[in-house]
Amino acid sequence: MEPMIDDVFVTSLNSGTDCVQVYDIATGAQLKCYRGYPAAPSTLALVGTSCQLVCGQRNKSLLQAWNINRHDNLQMRLIIPGKVNALAVSPRAPYYCVVAISEKIYVYKMSCGGVSGVGDRHYQSVTHLTFTPCGNYFASGGADGFVYVWSLAAFNDALHKTHPPHISPHYTLGQHSDKVTGITITSGGMKGTLVSCSLDHTARVYDLATGRQVYSLITPSPLTAVTTNTLGSQVLLGSSSGRINVVNLLPPPTPGDILVGDAGSSCHEKAVTHIAVTASGNRVVTESDDGEVKVWTVTSTSLGTNDTITTPHLAIQRTIHTARGTITNLCVLRMEREVVDDVDLDIREIIRPLSQDYTSSPINASVTVHTKPRTSSALNITPQYTSVGGVGKHNTKGVRNSNENLLRQICQLQTANSQLYKFAIKHILKDDVND
Repeated sequence: MEPMIDDVFVTSLNSGTDCVQVYDIATGAQLKCYRGYPAAPSTLALVGTSCQLVCGQRNKSLLQAWNINRHDNLQMRLIIPGKVNALAVSPRAPYYCVVAISEKIYVYKMSCGGVSGVGDRHYQSVTHLTFTPCGNYFASGGADGFVYVWSLAAFNDALHKTHPPHISPHYTLGQHSDKVTGITITSGGMKGTLVSCSLDHTARVYDLATGRQVYSLITPSPLTAVTTNTLGSQVLLGSSSGRINVVNLLPPPTPGDILVGDAGSSCHEKAVTHIAVTASGNRVVTESDDGEVKVWTVTSTSLGTNDTITTPHLAIQRTIHTARGTITNLCVLRMEREVVDDVDLDIREIIRPLSQDYTSSPINASVTVHTKPRTSSALNITPQYTSVGGVGKHNTKGVRNSNENLLRQICQLQTANSQLYKFAIKHILKDDVND
């Protein structure tokens, strides 16, 4: 029995109390389900390496989360400032959760729940969010057709300024003429490519190293889903007609427009809304508005007699999920087998309740220094209370004595202040080391 398996996580609207269902991609068997409320589209994400699962609640200003090895009851509900449109979590620590609410993007640090910043560059609702593999950047696409790449460093830098500037995207990649329906980033991250698809019948391939568009894939039907294999050599396009086209980008074609015919694999009766590829690249999982989730293998068909030109196609393996209403999320995760079994694993909690303070800056927050109480005998200070009497108009000797007394008191105060400062520095630093 293999220690690592590919799990398919599915959320649908008409699944009762089972918010998330988990299937084994190799056998199609249902492994477990997570109980909760119906999940909002494009909001399912894994926090950490097999630690916790989080998704947005449909039609509610809430997120819901579970420990990955527990599924009986909902573990946590997190309050957010509005209904979530899209959600993504950075793949590496420290983990950040990016939540899209209408046209705004909220960035939370999950270890403390604090708000790192708010991005508001989109003019219409944000539809998709995805992180680069390094976790330092994320991309957003909206109903306005714009595709942006954001840097987490920009949010963290503005967080520590008294008057933070307006956070701008790292790249403005381009604008589709219709709603963005999917975004995917290859394993190369900022040295790889980003592919976005839209209802305007195009999928655009961008070079993230330069931020420039390389290809524009034009199809006869509106595109509703997109993904790539691990290397980024193949782009899988799902359309509103239920077909999936596989486009080869190796060897690299000439930059510019590429016409994609409608001769792809007919996979579903309705629009394909989610496509996922396993880490090995030999299996593809698709989902459609018809409520079915299917597993496919990628095959190649030779064209001509020289067998040098091949066209990839999808061959059906099995249907693993059906007849549970509209599917809102689908993802494939490679995990250890023991994580999905009912074993009492020691899972370190990462998620904290999210902050509701979106206006104040942490630089203005008060800082409290805790020190241990000390007795007054530890200080070698002898207070002086020498009184100074009145001085007559012609009594110069009294004036001279008064000045000497004042100078003496000033010297004593300076000595006392110096001893107090040395005492405070010594014991505060000592407490910090002990803590």
